Amino acid sequence: MNHISRAVLILLSWVLASCVASPQDAGDQATTITIEPKQTQLNSVEQLIKPIAIDTLYDLLVGDVALGRNQFDIALDNYSRQARLTTDHEVIALAYRIAEHVRNQSVLMEMALLWVEQAPNDPEAHRAALAAYLTQGNVQAALIHGSWLYQNHDDLDSLLLVMTADFDSPAQIDLLINSVKILPFSEKKYPYINLLTAVLEQKHGRLEQSEFDLREFLDIVPDDQRGLLLLSQLLHQQNRSAESIQLLSDALERHPTNRKLRLQYARFLTTNTPSEAITQFEILRTYNPKDQEVNFLLGLTQLSGGNVKAAEDLFKQASAEPSLRSDAQYHLGTISEKNGDLVAAMSHYTQVRFGRNYIAAASRSSALLAQHKSMSQAQKYLQRMRLTQPSQAVTLFQIESNLLLKAQSPSQALVVLSAGLDDFPNDPQLLYARSMVAEQQDNFELAEQDLRAILAKDQNNATVLNALGYTMILHTERYEEAFELITKAYQLEPKDPSIIDSMGWALFKLGKTEQALDYLKQAFEIMPDPEIAAHLGEVHWVLDNRQAASTVWQQGLQSAPGHKGIINTMLRLRPEMIEQ
Repeated sequence: MNHISRAVLILLSWVLASCVASPQDAGDQATTITIEPKQTQLNSVEQLIKPIAIDTLYDLLVGDVALGRNQFDIALDNYSRQARLTTDHEVIALAYRIAEHVRNQSVLMEMALLWVEQAPNDPEAHRAALAAYLTQGNVQAALIHGSWLYQNHDDLDSLLLVMTADFDSPAQIDLLINSVKILPFSEKKYPYINLLTAVLEQKHGRLEQSEFDLREFLDIVPDDQRGLLLLSQLLHQQNRSAESIQLLSDALERHPTNRKLRLQYARFLTTNTPSEAITQFEILRTYNPKDQEVNFLLGLTQLSGGNVKAAEDLFKQASAEPSLRSDAQYHLGTISEKNGDLVAAMSHYTQVRFGRNYIAAASRSSALLAQHKSMSQAQKYLQRMRLTQPSQAVTLFQIESNLLLKAQSPSQALVVLSAGLDDFPNDPQLLYARSMVAEQQDNFELAEQDLRAILAKDQNNATVLNALGYTMILHTERYEEAFELITKAYQLEPKDPSIIDSMGWALFKLGKTEQALDYLKQAFEIMPDPEIAAHLGEVHWVLDNRQAASTVWQQGLQSAPGHKGIINTMLRLRPEMIEQ
């Protein structure tokens, strides 16, 4: 650490010790941006401060104050400027972390490369460069730094991180596979090329090649935990569960205290032999009763087996772990709701702040408020949620809209979605949702407008093409235009039963009844939906297949008694069936 860093640490230790950051996204924990000072023998403040230019000290002061106030753009501007001027490692590192936090990719990349340039043997600098390149999708460049980390610091995890990145195309994966195969690994480390290529082959969907590479790797390194876990996952992915479980069982005989192997073993057992899975989770708990990941997974297993009380106790324990709290609280909420304790359910649901269950929890909370309090309170709750979780605002607008639709208030739902589009113009989810509500209110003009707005940016969206074509049939006589839209959707998604149904219905409207029948039969076979039943029955009726029409309609009504589409069709064509 040079004079600048040490002086700043002395003068501004209160900032550098605890720089506060705000949440990155909905669901993320509050982030603390800090830089850990190295242990240094300091002689005197005067000696340390002398070499520092006043402009440098001022910029760092402003940057630190800005961090304390969560003014990250100002902080980043000041720190990045001084990083360029001073090339101080600590200043560069902090500038990098701030850029990472605010997702400023250009500064992130610049700081990462400057860090590597100034500290070429610092593994943290190479990890920073690796991460920066991955954010840009440049996996080839990231590979260089991952390879360096593995060669020089045995950091295989960083190299594997490159393998598990998101890829734009299979061609990109192939390019990386070829690059991996020529990495300048030592003889000792060379077998790990097979492990790396196996990860890539799995991402490519070439499961047989991935398995071949893994088995070659394990022939040389039979007890490598990563290889064993990946092979068991690969076998499980191919529905070869028995082989996967046997592989892990054999590995555990050699390594009975390996947590990761036993945890994967327990998880795979939950599908077919939950009682044995519970035994394995309990073994893991003997190693560490406060292993909250184990407690959470055991809780899920107990819950699926109907042991609600045991599951509840385990979820309460798992809530102590911040990364598991939201998911655990969600399940505690569902348990409380099923037990009729709606106050407790609400309390649990409101503690779900992020994760896969966040939206479900918000939906349940608002539904409970609407049901047991008032719609007004439910809406106010969702409005508050939009303010505190802005990254989830679009979905929260949809939840509010759905709540109003269930309450038979489509006009209010339309108002809510329109307000959402005022905040998020041209958002495809909101546009699609509003188009569906508008169609229900016979406002085809608005529905068409919204659907075409989506297609203007995503012309090959099969769902939207089908929706526009089908609603056009329902509300206009522009059958030829509708058929063109649906045909394009069908070419994109030929196995989608809703699109196949639309094809049949469009052909029927065009007078091509026999062709229509083929499509509708196919759609009903794939998905015996009552809407499809209404269409198929009508086509049978027009073709004078009266018994077939009656049978299809009755099938539809068995799955959805009182379905309006079927009832209305029968009233038009054969009212006596309704009387019966």
